[in-house]
Amino acid sequence: MGLRSAILYGCLSASTAFVAPSWRNSQQLQALSPSCSSLQMSLRPLHDSLCNQVTQKLGLQVTDFTDSFGASSWSSSSGASGTAAWLSEANPQFLTGVSYLTRQDGQQEDLTLNVWMGPSYDVPHCLLTFGSGSNGYHVTADYVPRGPNVMGADPQYLQTYYNENVQAAWKQAHASGQALSPPIEFEHRLLHSPARFAVGGLDASTAERLACDHVNRFLAWIESAPQIPARSRGSFNMRDDKLRQFYFRAQLQEQVNALGDDLGRTVAAVNTGPTAEAYVGGGS
Repeated sequence: MGLRSAILYGCLSASTAFVAPSWRNSQQLQALSPSCSSLQMSLRPLHDSLCNQVTQKLGLQVTDFTDSFGASSWSSSSGASGTAAWLSEANPQFLTGVSYLTRQDGQQEDLTLNVWMGPSYDVPHCLLTFGSGSNGYHVTADYVPRGPNVMGADPQYLQTYYNENVQAAWKQAHASGQALSPPIEFEHRLLHSPARFAVGGLDASTAERLACDHVNRFLAWIESAPQIPARSRGSFNMRDDKLRQFYFRAQLQEQVNALGDDLGRTVAAVNTGPTAEAYVGGGS
């Protein structure tokens, strides 16, 4: 079984045919062509299948958010290029929204799937970036804690979302590759949970398994997600807004440093999704 076939088989049942994601149009498909080493296959098929899985499971539809910035696909004078899509639920229930992102810069390929929960259900946000580079495959994954309580104050919350299975995934990731340096942006590190791992130097099958397990575990939580009492949703919403502001500020620093001021601000905004701060350029 070839690498691409193995990747798709690992995430979808054998009876499910792969369908190109509805959020990526033909222009976006052409925006990034894999330029990895001939000895290393792109993980784009895995990203496509995971995005399809999340889209179908959560009933998502693509919005015009990234198009409104003219950045559903983008490229820089330095050769970096990417795509961005922001999706929302057709029938709002669980989410604030979902980002599907790709980025290619020479041999470095980064593929992102971020699921931002809404204030009605108490499940962590799911952040995932994986891909390939000159030193093999890499995966960065986290479940960002939410709510008004200090992390660790609620033993039941820890047992549900940061239990031995999640801790075992962290150990497996670090046993399989080399730990990557934490991001330099302080606001980015503010989002991190103790479950976050960022490892490189992986083989393709390990990267695939870590990424698939991360998404599948999150989708299983959604099925049994506890509903937040109406009186508590305001505090959840306030913390979620702040977390997404931190994410945007970190993106702003990272993308401006990499792409320059104009394009960097635009890419930071579309990578984050709708926030008031992204619109007005706050955090500069």
